[in-house]
Amino acid sequence: VVISGSCDHTVKVWDIQTGEMMNDLHCHIGAVSSLNFTTDTLVTCSEDRTVAVWKMKSPTDITRRMTLREHRDWVWAVDLSETTIISGSSDKTIKVWDA
Repeated sequence: VVISGSCDHTVKVWDIQTGEMMNDLHCHIGAVSSLNFTTDTLVTCSEDRTVAVWKMKSPTDITRRMTLREHRDWVWAVDLSETTIISGSSDKTIKVWDA
């Protein structure tokens, strides 16, 4: 799969073989600036100053686990490992979260 984030506030999951959209997540109230994913976790960040953490059972079964709200400005970057989520914001901070 390919997962894309957009300025229309959505995250879309695409089938790489067919090009068909498999899921359309309405997850933020601002542009989605970055995302990253592993086999079972998706993280997204946004202009709305949040980081959303998602459980991915399959490309069509994705549910929000939590929303991280500690940034005071646009969150531009997000990455994750098995134990950690890292986000960077225009508020000049980098946050480290337990995954």
